[in-house]
Amino acid sequence: MSPILEATHVTHRFPGDTGIRGILDVSLSVAPGEVVCVLGPSGSGKSTLLRSLAGLDPLDAGSVRSSGPVGYVSQEYALWPHLSVIENLVLAPSSTRAADAGILRGRAQKLLARFDLSEQADRLPAKLSGGQRQRVALLRAVMAEPNVLLLDEVTSALDPELTKSVLDLIRTLSKDGYAMVLVTHHLSFALSVADRIVFLDEGTVRRDEAAVTFFSHQSDPKIKSFLIDIARRDESVEIFQGKEQFQAYHLGLLKRLPEGATIHVAGAVGDAWYRPMGDLYERYEELRFRKRIVWKMVSYERGEIDQRLEQEHPELNRFRSMPRTVRNPANYNVFGDTVITQIFDEEPVIIEVKGRQVAEAYLRFFEELWEAGTPKK
Repeated sequence: MSPILEATHVTHRFPGDTGIRGILDVSLSVAPGEVVCVLGPSGSGKSTLLRSLAGLDPLDAGSVRSSGPVGYVSQEYALWPHLSVIENLVLAPSSTRAADAGILRGRAQKLLARFDLSEQADRLPAKLSGGQRQRVALLRAVMAEPNVLLLDEVTSALDPELTKSVLDLIRTLSKDGYAMVLVTHHLSFALSVADRIVFLDEGTVRRDEAAVTFFSHQSDPKIKSFLIDIARRDESVEIFQGKEQFQAYHLGLLKRLPEGATIHVAGAVGDAWYRPMGDLYERYEELRFRKRIVWKMVSYERGEIDQRLEQEHPELNRFRSMPRTVRNPANYNVFGDTVITQIFDEEPVIIEVKGRQVAEAYLRFFEELWEAGTPKK
């Protein structure tokens, strides 16, 4: 598959600096729909790389090639202060190509409605919260229909509650198939969306590899130390609410699990899980089968889809009946050091808890349920 964005031996040095500043001989490519997270310590060149990819910083050497428009969003929002939210959204596409104003406004209104910003449409940026301004900046970039989005620490100036609203939007855009290169200091977020990780160190690429390999089989001691340090600063509990986030979370989970991994599932009720996945379930199923991810599930009931899966792929779908005498405390999944509890209501909710001891306790309880259960027939 041909890349839609490709940087070849790119170098950009800051004028007047005698030390190593900027980026040196950096090469990377981005495939359609791929999400590349750029990690690295402060001063390693992450922001410079994104600005160079966006054409905002001149190159001292090398080249950047894109097969279409590139959208760039920084932490400063950069909205036009004298224009309303919806005017900010329609300005760029209307100025770069001939477009019907009514069609553009309709597209903008749909985007604002999808991400709970309709009530802000006629407000000026100064009247918005930081999280609202950053989401509007992201949607403005989407309005230009870019081939790839470049997102530079777009949550660094926000408090935790506002940060989550922006990260949820990015997860949804990832689910929609947008290619992205993003700089973030949120390790759990990178784990949930990234296909590849590029690790910069002193302006050069120290690692460029699949996210699964980067996080689960990391051998570089400097990168290991960085990951431990940044993980300590991450919150251990996150909540994902609504159908969009439910879908984005589960697709992201499959991306970050290694091939052949097992998801332990307790408390599933018939086909309740499949409904909020909607049309994206087929995409989830195709990816799970390709990566040979096993479902090991204990449940009171088994729906039609579960029965089909067990018949067609018994090696990947292992089911047992939960004894009716057992009162299951929740519908939960366990994988690695993570437990997610799922609530199937009008708006599905996922509560993610990270912690080795918590996960081990849930897994022990799951194995007790499994041993007490009987094979599904």
